Parts: sequence; structure tokens; C-alpha cells
Amino acid sequence: MVKFLRKKTSPVKIALLKSRKLDFYRINPVGVMRRGFNRLIRKGIVDKNSERPQDNPNRFVNPAFITHWSPTRFNDGNIHVGFTVSIKSTSKRANKRNLIRRRLKYAVSELIRKYRVEGYDFVFTARSGILDMDYNKIEYLMRHTLKFIESKIKEEISKK
Repeated sequence: MVKFLRKKTSPVKIALLKSRKLDFYRINPVGVMRRGFNRLIRKGIVDKNSERPQDNPNRFVNPAFITHWSPTRFNDGNIHVGFTVSIKSTSKRANKRNLIRRRLKYAVSELIRKYRVEGYDFVFTARSGILDMDYNKIEYLMRHTLKFIESKIKEEISKK
């Protein structure tokens, strides 16, 4: 099941990745290392014969969140986005984690269509500093992150 983020100002759709699926771990291999590869095999998320994930070089870190991106393996033309807000790094309170997740989703849905990032999947991992920030600061950091990612994607395309 794919959920779409609500704002629709352009024909590009933004689909949410499910955090415990193979695509999430393909984009954010550090999550695989934390969960343990054998545990993922037992749960049926990763195949026994599949290669162990390598660290993703496409990574951008700022005080509020860490962003991983990877070329998509889907052919649907959507931008796939995943969000993680862990208990350890942010808050034990579910309402605060949900607030962080909602703020990130809204910032992404407002900004991601303005940048040319079609054909890529993203995972945003919240950091502890995000709890003290207001929404304007998060939106500013998201804009800065997406500009950086867009420039990296352009460099990658020009090298090919």
C-alpha cells in the first residue's frame, strides 16, 4: 500500500516508503547495521543470499536530520520518501515523535517538487536537535538540503 503526501501542485507524486521494507534498508544501509542482518533475514525482509549492504555515499547531515538518497528501483515516476524518528535519538514520548514526523512530512511536501529530484528515493532520519527547533528553521534546513542534493544529482548526471 502506498500513501501519497497531500499537497499536489505538480504532476509529480510523492509516495511514502514503509520503514521496515527492503527499499528503506537499500537507501539507508546504516539502519541494516543497527538492526542486524541476521535478524532481517529471520523476519523475511532481506534474502539469505543477498549481498550485505554497503554504506550509502549519498548522505547529507545537518543539525535537524540526516538525509540519504538513492536512485529509485520503481518505474512509477513517483518520488519515494521515508521518515524515521527513533526513540533513542529524539524522545520517548510518541506525541513528540509524531510531531517531528508531521513537521518533516509537511516541509518535504511543500519543497521537494520545486527541485529536480525525480527518479530518486529519500530517507530523512531525525536527530535530537530537531525537538528544540521551530518549523521555520526546519523548513530552511530542508530547503538547503534539497538544493545540495539537486546539485549533487546534476553533477552525477553530467559525469555520465
